[in-house]
Amino acid sequence: MSNSPELDLRADRPFHRTPETPLTLPPTAAHGIASYSPESASTVTVPSKSPPFDKLFYDPAPPPSSISPQRWAGIDPESTETLVRTLVHNHITWHIFFNYKGFHKYASSFYPMISIYQAAYKTHCEYQRPASESPGHITHANFYKHLGDERYYSAYLAFFTSELLAKGLGECLEEYVLSAAANFSHPGDNDKEQPLMVSRFVSGVIHPFIHVGYGAEFGLLGVSAEGLAMNAVHPSMPGLLDRVWFQDAISKPDSKGGSRSALTILSLLACDPRLSNIKEIENGIIFLTAVKEYGPIIREYVEMWKLDVTSDAGIAEAVEELAWVNSMIYGVSGHISDQRFNADFFLMHLLTSSLFVPSLLSKISKPSPRRVLLLTYFATSLALYVGRGRPKLDLRTFYQGTEHLLHKVPGIGTSPAAGTLPEPSSGLAQTPNTWLPLIQSTLVHPNEHFCKAQRALAHYSSLYGTRRKGWTAVLSRAISPAELSGEEEAEKKVGLKELDGTLFLRVAMLTQNRLAWMREGEPEGGWDVHGFYAPRDA
Repeated sequence: MSNSPELDLRADRPFHRTPETPLTLPPTAAHGIASYSPESASTVTVPSKSPPFDKLFYDPAPPPSSISPQRWAGIDPESTETLVRTLVHNHITWHIFFNYKGFHKYASSFYPMISIYQAAYKTHCEYQRPASESPGHITHANFYKHLGDERYYSAYLAFFTSELLAKGLGECLEEYVLSAAANFSHPGDNDKEQPLMVSRFVSGVIHPFIHVGYGAEFGLLGVSAEGLAMNAVHPSMPGLLDRVWFQDAISKPDSKGGSRSALTILSLLACDPRLSNIKEIENGIIFLTAVKEYGPIIREYVEMWKLDVTSDAGIAEAVEELAWVNSMIYGVSGHISDQRFNADFFLMHLLTSSLFVPSLLSKISKPSPRRVLLLTYFATSLALYVGRGRPKLDLRTFYQGTEHLLHKVPGIGTSPAAGTLPEPSSGLAQTPNTWLPLIQSTLVHPNEHFCKAQRALAHYSSLYGTRRKGWTAVLSRAISPAELSGEEEAEKKVGLKELDGTLFLRVAMLTQNRLAWMREGEPEGGWDVHGFYAPRDA
């Protein structure tokens, strides 16, 4: 462990602990660590009133909806107890950022097996930033005063812990993230003076959304409190939102917004000449730059989306469209050639975050905040797609170039016995379901994002794997003949009619090959961070 009092605040990982450093659960009443030192890192301050951890961390709840991810086999009492205990340790011991540049901790990822979870968590503890007490308390009176100030993370955490225990996640989301007051509470038209809480929810590569999403999916108020506090200390994103999204008229039961599906909108945006030849954007300001330079175009497309937020069927349709859109943005655009897949780190977060949309929506009872959440999330998806250079979407080439991946996995060979179906010499006798060896390999891979991506793709395959080529013909359409002609041309250029339920396995295999089959002996691979930009002289 580093014992220098002088920390490099510019470093990606200013804290260093050896893998052998023992992990000791702090006292139950503990909350926060004072200024960092090797001594203080192993001790904690104890406030006069300890958080009720038994009401924040407990056995995970069943999935909140039928379209939320379902549980995989492998859960047992010991692994569940370890999960809960580790989540408490994580909650007490570490700041929400592991450095001073706003990089998010990932120690709340969920693994089903106790030894794997412990090993994964230990690798994260090697570089986590210790928790610290805030300069002051957060109350209803000063809630908006310290937004964006990470020093107040523990104070916001205490505030949201109290609010969640009193009101529940749904009411807290509606009041502190999705309401008009939480976004446009100040007079005037200057977005920079507004709280814009829902724009914070999707900033930081969508991590507040993801973190609260875990809390919603597993029913853990402690995780939700961390995510809402994270949201409060994130910067806002002026220009992402449109005030009309918050008007009362939008929540009328018969209001369904625009007239197009999200897939049609993605096709139109992918062919829009106004978004051609996007030059390289620095990784730290991708979202900010995309919104600043292309915000009006992005909002124009978002407001074309036909949404029904008043029924379960309408919600399910919106969730499905977002699953296809973000799987395409990440997977199809990343397929550069048969030999090269650009597993873009930033676009991957669109895929992993989309998994939490149904669980978050299940906690929100009113149509208006549901609509705000969906429009903001869709705007984020399009903004990041544009911000990474608006890579080409070519489904025909994608399907032709990935056909060989559907039943081809590396691994230790077996010798099927006589009578094995369909026959012992068949490749299907060794790999009857490609998802099973793929998930086995994913579970022991050390990359914390990889398991989330594969989990999302496996879930989408289970929900939408039956979709046949041509199913997109039933999507919502524009009304005028001229608009319809433009839609059909864009969809033809993208090859939208080729889209079928094998998309998710193809993308999962491309991702697995890029990150590596480590269980099967390949050295660890990694994500790509260079984007898809036009040359500077183009």
